[in-house]
Amino acid sequence: MHKTTIKTIALAMSLTGGLTAYGLATAGGRGTPAPLPPMIVKTVVDVQEKVLIITGRNFGATLPTVTLADQVLDVTRFSEREVVAKLPRDLVAATYGVAVITNTSSGRNRISSNLFSATLPEIDKKIEISAGVRGKH
Repeated sequence: MHKTTIKTIALAMSLTGGLTAYGLATAGGRGTPAPLPPMIVKTVVDVQEKVLIITGRNFGATLPTVTLADQVLDVTRFSEREVVAKLPRDLVAATYGVAVITNTSSGRNRISSNLFSATLPEIDKKIEISAGVRGKH
């Protein structure tokens, strides 16, 4: 009987860990599943499109809010694992705090992601390239 109990506990722990990995954790093991907070894993800047691409998990099924420092960005598309937001004009190259904020299914509660540091390049700055002139030697 002792071995059966250990196996049952191990199976229960395995199932709980598996469910948590897929965003299906429950508060206290009963009731409605508690939504997991969004988690930013990486950010990439598409300079051509002037957008910030945020990769992670638990971004939800409803439109999230993205903040860059204290500025709210316009989200152009999103999924459970990726959010794309327009970058502001004349963005200065610097390291910024980025957060994704999701709404619970009831819409009453908002859940914020981890604060992620992203170093972004300047946007909308004209870059002048001077061509070297070859002369006869």
